[in-house]
Amino acid sequence: MSHFLKIIIVLDIFSSLLSCKKVIDIELPATDPKIVVNSFFTENSQIKVHLSKSIGILENIIPECTDATVILRENNIIIDTMYYQSGYYYSHILAEINKNYALEIVAPGKGTVFCKDLIPEKTLLQSFVCTDSVLIDQDGFIINELKLDFGDFSGPSFYEVELSAKYIIDNNYTSIWFMKNSDPIITSTGLLDYNPKTLIFNDKMFDGKHCSVKIYFATQAYADYNLKIIFRSVSESYYKYKEKQLAYLFSLDSDIFSGMSEPINLFSNITGGYGIFAGYTSDEKVLIVR
Repeated sequence: MSHFLKIIIVLDIFSSLLSCKKVIDIELPATDPKIVVNSFFTENSQIKVHLSKSIGILENIIPECTDATVILRENNIIIDTMYYQSGYYYSHILAEINKNYALEIVAPGKGTVFCKDLIPEKTLLQSFVCTDSVLIDQDGFIINELKLDFGDFSGPSFYEVELSAKYIIDNNYTSIWFMKNSDPIITSTGLLDYNPKTLIFNDKMFDGKHCSVKIYFATQAYADYNLKIIFRSVSESYYKYKEKQLAYLFSLDSDIFSGMSEPINLFSNITGGYGIFAGYTSDEKVLIVR
């Protein structure tokens, strides 16, 4: 048999295989919807809670839960029944530092869910210094250094740093992102590969001591700008949720070229449902970068 004829036969067989298909209907088991809680709360503010209902894998519309009774406890004492307004449930009281808050949520046909967390002690920045143009990366981006100093409370503590840049001339925001971070306090979290928009870290390396951490970032700024620093002290539940959320959001960008990532289960501190109920405090500073 000639070589050309062999090629024709192989192509014909391959074409036949491609044309063969069988449609298989898969019946997925029905799942009972559960309450999904979403709330980050802080001092001197009302506790604000968004409630929705979980959906099946083939559904894409998330129904809100607008008919729930939300009971708020402070240090195990009932202090409030939250009210519903414009998509959220609000407390009548303002939350306080070092108070334990708990929700008991009752929704018709969805049972009862429970969650609790606290607002941690606020950690204040003792100094914050930005040094412009300390590095230039391979693409020509100028990298700046931000040095933060603070005193850590004894015991497990968790932190988050968020940066934003706004032009002085017209008050418009410009892009900012973290780059070339090498401080062990930051790298030890193992989260930099997820291109985080905020940095989270814990105090395992400096529990109860003074801490000095260096953060490196780049901007697209072409003129003087105000650098806003939000330094948060967050609860352990807040930290664990953000830790998993960063990995989850990064996995959404996976494709056939970079490889599909393993499924990631988000952290939840909701008993009987899903979501997050977590407290934090924050210290905010602004620097002028010229």
